[in-house]
Amino acid sequence: MTGRRPEGVRCPRCGESARDKFFPFCSDRCRLIDLARWIDGYYRIPGEEMTDEETGPAFQREEKVIH
Repeated sequence: MTGRRPEGVRCPRCGESARDKFFPFCSDRCRLIDLARWIDGYYRIPGEEMTDEETGPAFQREEKVIH
């Protein structure tokens, strides 16, 4: 394998042809929209919510106060 991208790959957000620079997306816009959906929790794995004890301190959010 030479590291080349498969031909005919489509952007998972809009369906346009994917571009190497933004692979697997067609543009920076589609890449950022997808990232925002992950951050907002749109993409989720079904299951029960984890408790703080299960996640541990590494996953707990720190609230920062700006003065």
